[in-house]
Order: sequence, then C-alpha cells, then structure tokens
Amino acid sequence: VQDNEDYPLIRTGPYWKKFKTNFCEFIAVLVQQCQCSILYDSYLMDTIISLLTGLADSMVRAFRHTSTLAAMKLLTAVVSVQLNLDVNKHNAQTLYEVEKKRISGKRTNYRLDQLETKRKEV
Repeated sequence: VQDNEDYPLIRTGPYWKKFKTNFCEFIAVLVQQCQCSILYDSYLMDTIISLLTGLADSMVRAFRHTSTLAAMKLLTAVVSVQLNLDVNKHNAQTLYEVEKKRISGKRTNYRLDQLETKRKEV
C-alpha cells in the first residue's frame, strides 16, 4: 500500500507547489553551475544517472515519478548548456574571422590572439 500523503511532488497547496518548483530548479542550477568544469567529469554524470535509474526501477511509485521528473529536468538543462556552447562557439568563430579580415596584411594583433585563444577554448 502506497501512501500518497507522504509524496511531496503530488501534494497540493502553495508550500508543495513551491517545493516542486524548487526541486526542478535545483537540478537546472546544478547543471548550470557545473557547466564549465565538473559537468564534463563522467564520474558525476554516471553517478547521477545510476541514481536516477535505480530510483526509476523502485517498487515505490513516488521514487519512480521523482526520478523521471529529475531525469527530464537534467536532460533539459544539459541540452540548454549544449545550445549555449554552440552559440558561443559560433560567435567566437565569427569574431575571429571578422578581426582576421580587418587586420589582414598588418602585423599580428593582440586582439586576434585573444580571439584565437577563446575560439580554441570553446
């Protein structure tokens, strides 16, 4: 017998609605804050995915539902980070090409060197 009263994600009321919103926001913020370093550490992602997979196989409906919601929010956040990286990469490439054309024929430019470094980082 599963008691839905103990399941915070489906409870009603302003407190529980805020809890669900904060739970979802936590996952998005975690990915955002980790986007420049630890997100690319396979250990962290593998551990989170293993946890969510284990919870999704649970006999307890609340765990299955919570892990599915968390997995969806995690995937959405990772896709958002990837889209931002693509935009940044494109912008860095465009800036580099514009600066390169602007100074063609002149001696090397510090700004061009900076843009080249940024382009390689992205």
